[in-house]
Amino acid sequence: MSEHPAEFPGPRSKSVTFHLVGHAHIDPVWLWDWREGYETVKATFRSALDRLQENPDMVFAHSSAAQYAWMEAHPVLLAEVRAAAERGQWEPVGGWWVETDVNLPHGEALARQALLGQRTFERLLGRRARVGFLPDSFGHPASLPQLLRLSGLEAFVFMRPGAAELQLPSNLFTWEGPDGSRILSARLETYSSSPAQSHTSLSRNLAWRPAHLDTWLGLYGVGNHGGGPTVRAIANLRELAESPDWPTLQLSSFENFFTVVRSAPAPTYRGGLQHHARGCYAAVAEIKRLNRHAEHALLRAEKLAALAGQHAHPYPHAELRRAWEQLLFNQFHDILAGSAIESAMQEAQRELGEVLNVAGRVAFAAMQALADQVDTRSGDHTPQEVIRSRHWEPGAWVTDYGDGVPLLIFNPGARERNEAIELELNDWHTPNLRLLDDTGAEVVVQRLPSESVNGEGRPRFVFRAALPPLGYRLYRVVDEAPAPTETSLQVSSTHLENEFWRLELDPVTGGLRSLKDKASNLEYLIGTAAQLQVVRDDSDTWGHGVRALRQLVGVFGDAEIEVTEAGPVRASLRVHTRWRQSRAVQQFTLYAGSREIGGQLTLDWHEAHHAAQLVFPCALSGAKATFSLPYGCAECPADGQEEPVQAWLDVSGTARRENGQACPAGLSLLSDGPSSASVLGGELRLTLLRSPVYAHHDPATLDPARTYTVTDQGRHTVRWQAVPHGGDWVAAGVPDLAEQLQQPALLTREYVHPGTLPQQLSAARLEGLETVSLTALKQAEDGSDLIVRLHEWGGRASRGALHWAGQAVPVSLRPHQVLGLRLGTAGEVQEVNFLEEEMK
Repeated sequence: MSEHPAEFPGPRSKSVTFHLVGHAHIDPVWLWDWREGYETVKATFRSALDRLQENPDMVFAHSSAAQYAWMEAHPVLLAEVRAAAERGQWEPVGGWWVETDVNLPHGEALARQALLGQRTFERLLGRRARVGFLPDSFGHPASLPQLLRLSGLEAFVFMRPGAAELQLPSNLFTWEGPDGSRILSARLETYSSSPAQSHTSLSRNLAWRPAHLDTWLGLYGVGNHGGGPTVRAIANLRELAESPDWPTLQLSSFENFFTVVRSAPAPTYRGGLQHHARGCYAAVAEIKRLNRHAEHALLRAEKLAALAGQHAHPYPHAELRRAWEQLLFNQFHDILAGSAIESAMQEAQRELGEVLNVAGRVAFAAMQALADQVDTRSGDHTPQEVIRSRHWEPGAWVTDYGDGVPLLIFNPGARERNEAIELELNDWHTPNLRLLDDTGAEVVVQRLPSESVNGEGRPRFVFRAALPPLGYRLYRVVDEAPAPTETSLQVSSTHLENEFWRLELDPVTGGLRSLKDKASNLEYLIGTAAQLQVVRDDSDTWGHGVRALRQLVGVFGDAEIEVTEAGPVRASLRVHTRWRQSRAVQQFTLYAGSREIGGQLTLDWHEAHHAAQLVFPCALSGAKATFSLPYGCAECPADGQEEPVQAWLDVSGTARRENGQACPAGLSLLSDGPSSASVLGGELRLTLLRSPVYAHHDPATLDPARTYTVTDQGRHTVRWQAVPHGGDWVAAGVPDLAEQLQQPALLTREYVHPGTLPQQLSAARLEGLETVSLTALKQAEDGSDLIVRLHEWGGRASRGALHWAGQAVPVSLRPHQVLGLRLGTAGEVQEVNFLEEEMK
């Protein structure tokens, strides 16, 4: 399909009706900061209101509830907008807080886009959006139809990818998600026009009209930096409407258009609407990392606040809502994609840091509120000194640590966990340190160096905590000598081993040259893995025209390997490598009794027009690649092309044992920030970062006489886990493992006191729902009911129960379904959408 018409519509085109909707595309941040975006919104709203007064038949459509919230500081202007909406001339569209990127945010973040967006539209305009609207986002995942429908939206309008990037059966089609959700969707050719270009831009849009329709949709108005319909543009439209060579031009709305075409043929399309700009998913890596951390920090804080709320702790609605608004704003597509100017990206990073601080405060307050009520005593007696006491014995002061230091460890997940916990104590001046669980059984600890140089009296240690689902467990540090321990861990300068895995390192590159399952004797690698490679990347910030990043130019090497930990709990190797001006430090870790293979990479990057990748070549044939999406996943060709990815990706196929026997196997890679990857055959590549010039958009050329700032310079830290598995990733429970990496357990140190709560408590758990995750638990926006979100990720119909507060709630999910439940204080249960309203 051509993106440009060969000629204008013919003279008999009056039988075609062209629905024209006034619009002003406003990027709140792009080549400017949010302050300039704010100023643009205010001026554009004023101009649009003036045009509506002059043209009673005109409708102006605008998205982005956050921009309306800005205008609450200008109540007279906002009142005029509401009046225009009430008389049908102002149409809220999109339904979300901003025109977000939809490949990178967590699915629950998109749910909150709808919750906060639609509630704001209703509060400020008296009505909600009914049409989803993302004309400028750079791609749309296959899971989106369900999320749009759960947002209360009945139709969807987008622009990217264009016809040259994705062939669709029609520009009006029914988009069907993996769960079976369907939404009528229209692809436009452009979303804006200047007054001088209105003739051309409308012609281009009209050329995209499906041949079987006698009606189509177009937008008019200046965009990107706002503006909207002008006097001249409207006059041009009215002049064109009189031309016999143009169709019937009708000033209209999105809702009117979709009402007309609702019964028209619309072929079904299944799959993602991809790709427009693959490179943006690895540009400005720090914004991706902070976004991922902030999402999961808020989700974890909400769960803990909801748990504490069941025990009289006030739920911090206002604080959490402000934090979500700030996070969602910074998921705007030019911010989260890394395609805005440097100063705007730096400000976004500071704002995401603020979100993390809020989430941390909320979670800590909830833990403290619960800890106050837990009986932390050892037995039923209360010591005179709740912390410790000191007394003089001949020649020295002696500290009595009494019943020790209680530790409360909180699990934010709805499944049992066995997780590594690392902490320090204060004012502990004894060589003894013994850890007991709530039953009095000893738990093995491993002493570590203190974080502080002046670490006297601050012992640091690590242990594995066995935690109940969505609850807490008490552990206790006491002044006793620990029992002797044995360990399955073995470590040398080039190998790590526990009872499950044997890892061997390449002494030159510092990567893994062998990863062997000891039980099956299966080797998972066919080359050096966890190897840091460098590829050439001369594209712009968006990576326009780029399909793959595989022009290898270098490998980090000159490895220096050292054993950093060799104890009863874990063993670690640290590897120092370099390439040109850049340096890397990578830590490999195994735990006793755990199948977890952990890595942490710290990369100090100082290269331009290159990309850094972490590579895992797996010994697999017939490989299939699966990439996680917002509330979903997609199987993609293992053809080496870059794909957006969330917390995990997988390559699975057929492996061969040493005796030649074939067996199903694969490797999943979990990480806490990188959002772009590719799979070629059995080789998996996680693209960590890219270094184009900030906000460089082809075809603009770079001036060789000018010095530009390139992205992603300096220090970056990535945590990753490799999950080798027999069978497929579903049986390995990869999404649950990824959640544990993103939302680790939290702890609080407590003193000894009586209480009404037990030393171990599980508030919620899932029964018989092996491929279902509990992704959100929060208090409802309009009361004390609780909202629970469940997601079926394995593509299997699931039946079971959600246990909460002594109640077993029967649950049934279709494959890939996102299910919301509202749990009333009297035990009533409703199925709800993202707006926390009962499903109809």
